[in-house]
Amino acid sequence: MNRKTAQFACPNCRSTIVLPVNGNAVDTPLVCQTCGQAFSPHFYCPDANSPARHIFAASKLYIDNAGQVYTFCPEHTFTSYSLAADSKPRQRRAPLYHLSRILDSFAFRVALTIEGWRWRMASRR
Repeated sequence: MNRKTAQFACPNCRSTIVLPVNGNAVDTPLVCQTCGQAFSPHFYCPDANSPARHIFAASKLYIDNAGQVYTFCPEHTFTSYSLAADSKPRQRRAPLYHLSRILDSFAFRVALTIEGWRWRMASRR
């Protein structure tokens, strides 16, 4: 059986907080191990794509059988799976990400320069 984990981002230092879940409910507020700040994850009600959505702080988190985190909106009692942007963990960049961006930009500039030279050579004929 797979061990379930839930990931949240600390709103203060943006570090990822991983919670192993033994049961199916976790009380909030959560405490960041890096900066020590207590916080409650924010969710969208009813959905992140709904035009009439609002953001609320979760008072209790639940884990379903697939390992997804959800909570209930205190105003509407809707089940919400949509974490708000401030509570979603950010993906960590690969160590060579910045180098690949620089090389990609350099290759694009070289291609533009060569194309300019080609146009000049073609226009002289």
